[in-house]
Amino acid sequence: MLEGCTLSSEDARVIIGPVWAEVDLDAVAENVKTVRSLLAADCCLLAVVKADAYGHGASEVGRVALASGASGLGVSTLAEGLRLRADGVDAAILVFTPARAVDWAPALDAGVTLTVGDVEGAQELAAAAARRGVRARAHLKCDSGMGRYGIPAADLAAAAPQLAALADHIQWEGVYTHFSQGWSVEPTRRQLARFLSAVAAAQARGLVFAVRHAAASAAMVSVPEARLDMVRAGSVLYGDRPPGAPAALVLRRAFTLRAEPAQVRHLPAGTTVGYGAQWRARRATRTAVLPVGYADGLEMVPAGPYRRPRTLLAALAKSLLARVGLGRAPAALVEMDGRPIPILGRVGMQQTIVDCSEVARIGPATLQARPAAVGRHVARVFLRDGVALYARTVQDAVVRLPATGARPVGAPSPPEAFAADREA
Repeated sequence: MLEGCTLSSEDARVIIGPVWAEVDLDAVAENVKTVRSLLAADCCLLAVVKADAYGHGASEVGRVALASGASGLGVSTLAEGLRLRADGVDAAILVFTPARAVDWAPALDAGVTLTVGDVEGAQELAAAAARRGVRARAHLKCDSGMGRYGIPAADLAAAAPQLAALADHIQWEGVYTHFSQGWSVEPTRRQLARFLSAVAAAQARGLVFAVRHAAASAAMVSVPEARLDMVRAGSVLYGDRPPGAPAALVLRRAFTLRAEPAQVRHLPAGTTVGYGAQWRARRATRTAVLPVGYADGLEMVPAGPYRRPRTLLAALAKSLLARVGLGRAPAALVEMDGRPIPILGRVGMQQTIVDCSEVARIGPATLQARPAAVGRHVARVFLRDGVALYARTVQDAVVRLPATGARPVGAPSPPEAFAADREA
């Protein structure tokens, strides 16, 4: 529908909608380079872009990560890997979830690297590769204490001869494990020792791997010796600081959820707001109704007056811990015109009411939300050098912004003039 057309400012606002997420690709690039600087020259960086790059946009983030120092991309499912291939990403892609039998053929055709978690799965993959006349690429998953996928560490040596015998049809590129408490030093070190011992025993029985990897974002920081030959960096690339990270690890948040007010109202004292009438105005209050809610990633707990003692006590405990340096200071759930504003009453599915009585200039609100919970129905607007270049819309099209129409970050409306073309 949008392919090849040029959009007016009004059409662009209609297609993007009143709620959108801004993704700062420069922040992603800087974070990738920061992580890369922590690693030895011979240690590879796998940029994890599962769940649509934690809600940021897998294809867009993946390309930036590869250009900034990542050696390959990691995804959760084959469908995610195939989407990257369809979008023209030809770099190495590791699929974490062991594939089903129905996945073998498309995975082999796409040239993605698969995870194998048991001997039977390895044998099925080898048979599928033999039928297609190709050699599959795979990483073996070893369960060293997570209790999820993989051959138990205690059983890896016994399985090694059977797996090594499949080498004509499977190229065993790597072996890996996943830590259950990557932020905790001693449990992670015990799990790492268990993994390395199992891998050494398997290699002694003829199963050789080029790459060993264990650390994700947290363990990469907490236990440097766990970096091995490759690290799987996920949340850290999007600006989330791992627990216990040193102050020198400077990261930038890459995601901002924004919403234009649908209506501004002046409510007299005594007016109730929202489901259950849980909030009542004690004075005349200027409110804004934002067309965003828990369906778009917001938490359902209001930031206004607490009605349940347990909620109040939890909030007080978090605040006190933050004051003495044992926790993070709570971030404002909503901001407008550079100042925090409270949510009034319950957060609805796609409607949230805020108090903007003290806001000088009414405009788009900035909302705190978990990026991965903000679905693809919310348009992503991608920024470079502080301006919006293009957006991925709910119609799954990419609309591009000419440089002359670029919108500075924080301006009160979405990008103004777009030419559109269908995403590959």
